[in-house]
Order: sequence, then C-alpha cells, then structure tokens
Amino acid sequence: MTQTMDGLKSILNDAETTYEQGNAEIDKALERFASAKAGLFRDDGSAVYADPVYREKMAALTEELHAVADRVASQAEAVIATVNRLQEAEHTDPIGQLTLAQQQEASARAAFVREDSALLTLPALTRRLVGVSAAGENKPDCYLWSRYGRQRVEAERTKSEESERPLDPTTRAQLASLIDAITALELAVGATPALTPRQAAQRIHAARRFQQGVRERVGDVDGAKAGLVRAMLATGRYASLY
Repeated sequence: MTQTMDGLKSILNDAETTYEQGNAEIDKALERFASAKAGLFRDDGSAVYADPVYREKMAALTEELHAVADRVASQAEAVIATVNRLQEAEHTDPIGQLTLAQQQEASARAAFVREDSALLTLPALTRRLVGVSAAGENKPDCYLWSRYGRQRVEAERTKSEESERPLDPTTRAQLASLIDAITALELAVGATPALTPRQAAQRIHAARRFQQGVRERVGDVDGAKAGLVRAMLATGRYASLY
C-alpha cells in the first residue's frame, strides 16, 4: 500500500472537516461567479456586451465555477476509496502482529478457543471477549478470541442466509455487541480493524450526499436548465415539470 493504515484512517476522521471546507470553497466560488456575472450588466439591467461576447464570457465563468466544484467533489472520492481499502482489511490476518513465540502459544490454545467460540451463546461469548480485553495485553488470547469471534459472526450470518430467514432484532443487537468486543481485541493485538458493512455504507452515503450537494449548488448557475424548462412548458405539452 502507498498509504499506511493510520493515514487511511485519518482521511475518514477528517472527512467532515473536508466537507465543511469544501462547502466553504463553493460558497466563495459562487460569490465570485455572482459578482462577475453582475459585471456583465449595466445598472439598468441591459447587457454590457453583445450577445456572442456575453455568451463567451458566461461560458468562461461557468467553466471556472464547475472546475472548482469538480475539484471539491473529487475530495469525496478519496473518502470512498479509503472506505474500500479499509474494507479489504477484513481479509487480512492480524497474526502478523504476534511474535513467533506468541504465534506458537496461540497455536497451542486455538482448538479450545475455537470450540468455545462456536458453542457459547452470543451474549456469553461477548462477555468472554470483554473479559479477555479487560485482563490485559495478552496478545495470543486477544488474537484467538477476535479471530474465532469473527468466525462466529460469519457463521450466524451464513445460517440466516441459508435458512432464508433474516436475523431477528435481538440477534442483530447481540452480533453488534459482539463485533464491538472483537474490534477492541483487534486493537489490543495491534491490527487495524476493518470497517463493518454498516460503517462503510454510512461513510459512502455521506460522501455521495456531499457530492450531490455540490453539484446541485452549481448545477444551473448559467440558467440553462431553467431556460429549457421554460421552453418545454411553452410548447403546451407539459402542465408542469415539478
């Protein structure tokens, strides 16, 4: 990777600030556009320039504004790309954070932890993971319980899919608590936990919403869309377009 996981995480942590700064930049760009556009007209509302020149200048102003909007909106693409990269972390094994001796210790205990992770109820398993986390920095234990805890989560989801019965609200809540406990153990091991599907969806939705907002704010500054609507209404074929 060309960026560290910490660097990727910082992009997400700074996303809201990025959006705020982007909107502020759009505010300034719209103010510059409005001021420049106003300069194309005299006080009495008549155009300073002949129609071909006016159109050329308006096109240049619009192009400049849209260039700012495209650059600002592209910042959200960095957030979306980061979400995708962090989702890929779900497929990496944090065992690389353990020393050789710790890996050997984990290997000796793996069968017991795997069995308990499969047999305990979800609330009991969550309590076990919380207890391991509270006990201190025993990396082999943290690694094992986080690994087999995730396997249990996937097993519950697979069982639901195969039975074609959605998870009930109680089970979903229990799995959410278990995932939180797993994440705490992954942090204790030193691995960067992957984003959950829900977290990823929320981040991507926020980025897309920001992009849409930028486009809507600058989408019709030259009046082209409004002119098209007026022309369509003038045909009498449309009672309303809204």
